[in-house]
Amino acid sequence: MKKLIALVLALMLVVSLGTCAFAETDWPNGKTVQMIIPFGAGGDTDLHCRVLTEMVAKELGVDIVCTNVTGTSGTVAARQVRESPNDGYTIMWQQTSFLIASLLGICDFDYTDFEIGCTVIEDMSAFVTTKANDPRYSNFDEFVQYAKDHPGELLWGGSIGGDGHMYALMIADKLGLEFTYVDLDGTAEIIPALLNGSVDWTTGVYGTYGEYVKTGDFESLCYMADEALDGSDTPGWKEYTGESFPLGKMFCYLFPKGTDPEIIKQFNAAVEKCVNSEEFKAHCENYFITPVYREGAEAEEYLANYYATMAQYRDDLLVK
Repeated sequence: MKKLIALVLALMLVVSLGTCAFAETDWPNGKTVQMIIPFGAGGDTDLHCRVLTEMVAKELGVDIVCTNVTGTSGTVAARQVRESPNDGYTIMWQQTSFLIASLLGICDFDYTDFEIGCTVIEDMSAFVTTKANDPRYSNFDEFVQYAKDHPGELLWGGSIGGDGHMYALMIADKLGLEFTYVDLDGTAEIIPALLNGSVDWTTGVYGTYGEYVKTGDFESLCYMADEALDGSDTPGWKEYTGESFPLGKMFCYLFPKGTDPEIIKQFNAAVEKCVNSEEFKAHCENYFITPVYREGAEAEEYLANYYATMAQYRDDLLVK
């Protein structure tokens, strides 16, 4: 009988401890949450984060302050978040550039050194962007021919090791072109450089560069999507090459390692509701991006496959 009582008490203790371990946290408990954005204000990374995070903040009933921390393709922000307390009050909005930077060894850690919250957006709206009315070319065929006739002369401008750099290398490899790559820190430097002719072209996404095309300052020569996104006769990559472009841009939320899974679960629930809302879908449609929510094992598998696809271009990125 004593052994039976002891066994029952032991089982009750295990159940009790298990219940405590998985009890709901009081996060966010009215405290302000800091959202770290790894690039400066004005770009697509900043824009999409602020739009979605504002909706998530309302859903959670808490203040979320977005803070821009720039530098080295998103790795400065990533390091700051990685070293932050894992109490749920510091979260990072991240994108493709950080995965590329970690792949290249620009930083000594990668997305697996964080707790994955969820992935939320896919962006296939990148396009070859030049200053309008460049006398050397007026369409993509002429651009490609000029590049072939003048190897290394055309200057691509953007963040070395970022997603745009990878797109440029993919274009160069596929079409047998040679460019010179100029390192610029985000759109705050890229746009003026393109406008004043310091660089000849970039690989920009519609959310950032589309307005400049509308105003006539920039010209879109080829969309990386299968077809033009703006209803124009600008060729899509598939139309030009017969193949879909192999990689788009992704956005996700990451937490410091060791963050309570219950906190991530609560945050994710709010994000999922917002991502699937008509309001956010309208925002995505306006910028030709796709809302796709993934969490848990699905998000981990998605990021692993994404990383593996990028790894195919690692040597090119290191050399150039």
